[in-house]
Amino acid sequence: MRSLKSLLPTAVSVALLTALTGCGGGSDGHALPSAKTVGDVQKFITRAGLPCTALSNDPLGAPGAPAEGFISPTYHYSGWDGADSNAQNKKDAAKWSVKEGAACGKDNSDAGGWVIYLTKDMKTFQQAYRDDVRKSVRDGESDPTLRRGTYLVGADFTVDPTASLQDNPLLRTDLRVLNCYPDLKVPSGYSAQRALVDGCVLTDYVPQ
Repeated sequence: MRSLKSLLPTAVSVALLTALTGCGGGSDGHALPSAKTVGDVQKFITRAGLPCTALSNDPLGAPGAPAEGFISPTYHYSGWDGADSNAQNKKDAAKWSVKEGAACGKDNSDAGGWVIYLTKDMKTFQQAYRDDVRKSVRDGESDPTLRRGTYLVGADFTVDPTASLQDNPLLRTDLRVLNCYPDLKVPSGYSAQRALVDGCVLTDYVPQ
């Protein structure tokens, strides 16, 4: 996997949940957005003034999807290796607790592509991400996303910008970056909330 909220009160408007203190929303009471469908997440992104066109859960046909590592448990490959690919896809979806994956946006350039995951269990997703980060750190990998984070998370969905998180407009929404880097220090003036797993924080800070 690439190592990148039910809408209330209606299914067509993004609204904030009540405070999620102690449940991944942070001890400061910050409420994370929630979404019922990937279409609702698409509306969330576009209302932030960002392109999220051509929404698709087909990893081969979604222009905003990464070249590899895209989990779409509802998609079934039909090529000669389709059985193996589908089996691995199901394993990845279970490991990350992804119930639906989609992508939108023009392309993978700075213009913006967005990978969207609806999660069955956000704690499981965060644990899988933390395990990936810690393994990469132990292996001495130098990918800058290890320090910066990959995913912007809500209560039950994630958004993975295929362009850089640095200065991303979604940082000004109620989404937070899931950061599990062991030596992360969040400067004053930025939010730093408890994530659902030890060793991770939810923050609006992205290191250089």
